[in-house]
Amino acid sequence: MTWVKGKHSMNFGVKLRQEYNNVRELQQAQGSHEFGPGWTSQFDPNDQQAVSYTGSGLGSTLLGLPTYLSNQANRGYFYFQQFELGAYFQDSWKVNQRLTLELGVRYDRWAPYGEKYNRLVNVDLTSYENQFQVITPGDSTMESLPGILPSMLDSWALRGLTWTTANSAGFPSKLIPADNNNFGPRLGAAYRINDKLVVRASYGEYFWTMPLSQILQTSRTNPPLNLRYQNDVSTQQGTQPYYAISTAPANNDYVQNNSVPTDGIVPLSINAQPMMAWDVRDWSDNRMQSWHFTVERALGGNTALRLSYLGNHGRDLEQRFQVNPRESEWNYQARTGEIRPGRLDLMRPNPDWNFSALNHTGYSNSNSLQAEIERRYSNGIAFQWFYTFSRTMTTSDAGGFTSGNGSINATGTANFDVPAVSQLLGEPNLSYDERLRLGYVNSGSVPAHRTSWNALIDLPFGKGKKFGRNASGVLNGIIGGWQLATIGTWTSGFWRGVGSGYLFGDPTLSGAQQIEMTFGGQRRRLFFRGDFDPTLATDVDSAALQGLVPTDRSQRVAASAGLGLQQPAAAAARRWLDPRDDGNGQRELESAELLPRTVVLQHRHLAVQELLHG
Repeated sequence: MTWVKGKHSMNFGVKLRQEYNNVRELQQAQGSHEFGPGWTSQFDPNDQQAVSYTGSGLGSTLLGLPTYLSNQANRGYFYFQQFELGAYFQDSWKVNQRLTLELGVRYDRWAPYGEKYNRLVNVDLTSYENQFQVITPGDSTMESLPGILPSMLDSWALRGLTWTTANSAGFPSKLIPADNNNFGPRLGAAYRINDKLVVRASYGEYFWTMPLSQILQTSRTNPPLNLRYQNDVSTQQGTQPYYAISTAPANNDYVQNNSVPTDGIVPLSINAQPMMAWDVRDWSDNRMQSWHFTVERALGGNTALRLSYLGNHGRDLEQRFQVNPRESEWNYQARTGEIRPGRLDLMRPNPDWNFSALNHTGYSNSNSLQAEIERRYSNGIAFQWFYTFSRTMTTSDAGGFTSGNGSINATGTANFDVPAVSQLLGEPNLSYDERLRLGYVNSGSVPAHRTSWNALIDLPFGKGKKFGRNASGVLNGIIGGWQLATIGTWTSGFWRGVGSGYLFGDPTLSGAQQIEMTFGGQRRRLFFRGDFDPTLATDVDSAALQGLVPTDRSQRVAASAGLGLQQPAAAAARRWLDPRDDGNGQRELESAELLPRTVVLQHRHLAVQELLHG
């Protein structure tokens, strides 16, 4: 609704939206089966195994002899529902002939997404260390949820999982709280200094809720509403491998006589179980504050120049963080003086959970300078030229088309979950905010520089033009009416960060310190004190380069940690001396186990960058 009164043009609006999303889940009701080469392999009785390079999966399929059958149950359909309310008021106030003001406010509220049959679960992150438990919405008990096979609950209960309701646990009824404080101001001003010069400025706050796809993808496999039923056909032969049987396959080995039982108990691993939790302690809708200042100047000849500064600050952004991770083996062995336990999950606060969790503590900042020159079409010429400089830093950097488990902030430069203290070298006493700051980096999705242009020029041929001005008929149809058009874009490289690995200092280099060299057959520039062999570089001052990147890996700012640092970066294993041995024994650990992702900067590992993409 619009109301015009005097110098005011006022707009009012209300948005009411009830959303129903009936989503076909990736339930493998049709099965996920394997027809391997085992049934048609030759048997080596000496080694008691199949003969290498024998057997055909296609042959097993044609015979109707599966090697593995399974079906996964995880609720089939989701019936997601959400209610949205939006309302705004905006007043365009023409104060005088020079000044116009825009004054307004908008309110947005999204109810937490719910599932029609309450088939969602969450975990109380204030008490997860002491219990293996999930929470269902409202007063809906787990046993009352439709479409859940009794064997699913029985199997998870035997594994030790318990469940309770949100109302019983004093938890938000919808498993996450609603945000009722989304008031966003809208402020703008335009002032005409003279007939050729105008300045404009604005400020606004904007909100958005969590995308449905990320709720669906991250919650569909949460226990106990997910279970894979299996029939490993090879176990039907007892201790004898099924490819070693001396007689024909039994009738129940064939696919037409086989099935996947969905009753009884499905044995579950004692390993920590995956779960996606939403942290209700830090939960709100995403917020962005945005502002700009623009100067527009008429240059004459139907040409104008526009110069702009745009900035924004994001807060309460979706942020992944580590909960209940395994302590780094380096830290564990340094802290206890013992090697890791045989069951690695015992290095977690709660060995039953393998958590991934989400809160709304992420933030971002962006600053952009823009320039535009535009000539409107006149005298046969029109063109536009644009330039943008951008610098965007963020802790939560997902691409515009990402969805699904792990990709809320798993692309771009900030491929980063806020680490737990136990994952950092030496377990320093850092607060959550300090650990979050470790992942505040340049966005890898926004280039620093971008320029584009387009132009349209009438060629001076044909009737009334400089050449062939008296042409008519067929001749004018051939030489007249031609135009030259062009369009183009140039974009600089993206911002870069250091690669994953331990950091023992500041790896950044000023422009004067960035050495050029030939490395790997290409001319490159050093942007960081990286982790590579400087002796492989040529056409460079070796002393200066090795002053930044020493040949001794233990002296580098960015490097791996542990014994054997002189080994190549791609070494498959590290060795750690068992302090309980007599000094002669050594234990071999895979590098992925000894040094998991304990360094919070999971960026592209490029210490040198091609100058072409500089």
